[in-house]
Amino acid sequence: MKLFLKRTRILPILLSFFLIAGNAAAEGPKEINTEKSPLHRSVFDTPVYVVLPEGCSFVKSQAGCVDKRQKVSLEASVIRLPYSALLEEFTEENLKKASMELKMKNEFIWNGSSVMLMKIFQKKGSSLVGKWTLVVDRGEECWMINGLYPAKDQMRGEAVLKTIKSAYWENEKSPSPAEIPQGNVDVHGTPLKLAGLLDGAVVYTKDGFLPTKKDDGSLFVVSRLSNTFVMPDKQPGFAKEKLRMIEKGEKVDIISEKAVMIDGLTGIEIVGYTAEKQTKLIYQTMLFDGKNSHVMVGIARSAIPENLDLFQSTAETFKTAR
Repeated sequence: MKLFLKRTRILPILLSFFLIAGNAAAEGPKEINTEKSPLHRSVFDTPVYVVLPEGCSFVKSQAGCVDKRQKVSLEASVIRLPYSALLEEFTEENLKKASMELKMKNEFIWNGSSVMLMKIFQKKGSSLVGKWTLVVDRGEECWMINGLYPAKDQMRGEAVLKTIKSAYWENEKSPSPAEIPQGNVDVHGTPLKLAGLLDGAVVYTKDGFLPTKKDDGSLFVVSRLSNTFVMPDKQPGFAKEKLRMIEKGEKVDIISEKAVMIDGLTGIEIVGYTAEKQTKLIYQTMLFDGKNSHVMVGIARSAIPENLDLFQSTAETFKTAR
């Protein structure tokens, strides 16, 4: 695939290099070093600083910040996969499964780290969203920084790219646990395969497609609610509220609820069924670490006992980043 791209897309790739970083070297990734200035801001849970676009009025969001009026948002997440393994997931074929179109992809040495910069267009309902994505090698995990904007607005796209290009971080590959937005589960030996990375959540299905083509429609999602501290006596009610929001517009009957402890974290496991004609299994385990809420959700429309066992056993492997 790489050889094919080199032979058929040399000119577009070179033009992309000129667009992003000026004159690119003929061989090897270009080296970029940014310096932290008084204009740099900390808007993510990860220790990455950026210069925000001019003319925007940002407010804090779950994964970063957003200007709803300008329809521009910045978000960051930590993915518990090595850099080389994660890049293998960002193929044109895999992105198409998630309704994304890869416009360009280039690799750099940035602040001493290997990074991949991508331009992606993604369909969201009737609109088309542009996304500049920076994937940063941090050893056993990666940082992923996204800047989103209306795809047809070239001016805002350039402003978001300028912000992404301003990204600064210290060249250390051991962020503290408080800076890592999510943990990971071990799906080795299970039918689950990595299907996609959506809005900071890691999605698994049994065929690696999103949406899945399997008849049981099963999927398992790992995500995190940042800076969400819930008092112990409020945790069951909070977990139920989130469960009922999974399948919007559908009533969910809760059939079981129990306290769990996974990886040293206390939490709530809830199992429910939708009340629609074709019953769906809705599984959720929510863990609390004193600052954040880690959420694992499983959904299946058939083979419910088998999928429930799969979801429970997978959730039990959850590990927070160390």
